[in-house]
This record gives sequence, structure tokens and C-alpha cells, in this order.
Amino acid sequence: MTDPAGGAPTPPPSEPTPPPPTTPPAGAGAPPPGNWQAPQPQTGGFATATIAAGPAPGVAYADTTMRVVAYIIDSIILGIAIALVAIILGAIAFGIVVNGGFVIGVVIAVIIAIIALLGSAFYFVYFWQNLRASPGQKMLGLETVNAADGATLTRDQAVRRWAFLFGPQVVASVFQFSGSVSNGLGALGSLLGLLAFLYAIYLLYTVTQSSKRQGFHDVQAATVVVKRG
Repeated sequence: MTDPAGGAPTPPPSEPTPPPPTTPPAGAGAPPPGNWQAPQPQTGGFATATIAAGPAPGVAYADTTMRVVAYIIDSIILGIAIALVAIILGAIAFGIVVNGGFVIGVVIAVIIAIIALLGSAFYFVYFWQNLRASPGQKMLGLETVNAADGATLTRDQAVRRWAFLFGPQVVASVFQFSGSVSNGLGALGSLLGLLAFLYAIYLLYTVTQSSKRQGFHDVQAATVVVKRG
């Protein structure tokens, strides 16, 4: 195009320069407001406490699984020994009951329960106090020691730990054995057995909730179970 005045041609108009890219404001691209909510972390459910570092080099607090396995081993060993005695005395008690000696039968059943009680107490107290571990714990390299300094348990500690660990179970067993010759005592024994089972679950729960894996029975006796590397 030429200038009307006869001058030089007028250059064509230039296209507008696009604006430089800008950073989108925070929140750009987010869903519109409304009922939408960002996903929340899942909470709840059963969670164990983080286990603490061991009390000394080469020593760690025993985890819950190993402690349960050790208990099962001990229960099998102790159960076999008690069962042999119970079979003998139980046969005697049954013969007496059949022949009409109800009271004597009940007495023998209670004696069996007392033998089981004393056998369990001697088994655990002796080994905790003299070998620092029950046979089941020994097999897995575990020790039950004083929580403050790792010393061997005193007799008082061993007895208290046994009482808080097995006391409800022992009481239930006495009535369950007696229930073999008395329906009334058997019903009470079943109820106490259920309560003892719930108590055992509670003890297991308290172990998992402690960073040192101290259950309620450990706290009462000031003990802790450790594993040496």
C-alpha cells in the first residue's frame, strides 16, 4: 500500500505479541468446591507399639511372636507331665465315683488341680530364678530378667510374675477338674475358663502396646523378656 501523499509505502500492521506464560495460581486445576474432600489417611484398627532399642549391645527386647511360641513349647512340656499324673489319679477318681464315693471323687479331682497348680508354679519359678528362662524360652534364646538392670529374677519376682500370668487360669482349672464329678462346679469352671481366656488376651494386648514388650504381668513383677544376639 502506498501513502496517499506519495511517500513510501506504509508497512503492514504487526501482529500482537502473545503474553509470556504465567505460572497458574495455587489450587489451579483443583476440583470445584462442594462436597469433595481430599482423601484422609486411614486410621484405627489394631496397631502395635514400635519396639524400643535393646537395653544393652547385643540384647534386644523379645518380640511378641517369639514369646507366644516359647509359651506354647512350655505348655506342651508341662502339659504332658501333668497329664500323666492326671490320667492315673483321674482313673482312681472315676472308679470311686462309680462306686458311690462322690465326696472322695471330688477331693481327688481337686488334688489333681492342685498338683497342676504346684507343677506349673515350680516349673516356671524354678527356671526363671535359676536359668533365667523357661525351657521354651531357652530354645529360642530368650531370657526373663529384672527390668531395671537385667539381673536374674528374685524368688519374689518369679512368683509374682507367675501369679499374674497364670493365676486366673489356675483358678479356672481347679473348678474345671472338679466339674468332672460335679455339674455345678463344671458350669462355674466353664465361666471362669472363659474369663481366664479373656484375661490371657488382655495380657497379650498389653505386650503389643509396650515399646519394651512388657505385658501387665511383667509390669507387676518389674520384669522384661529379652533376646541375646
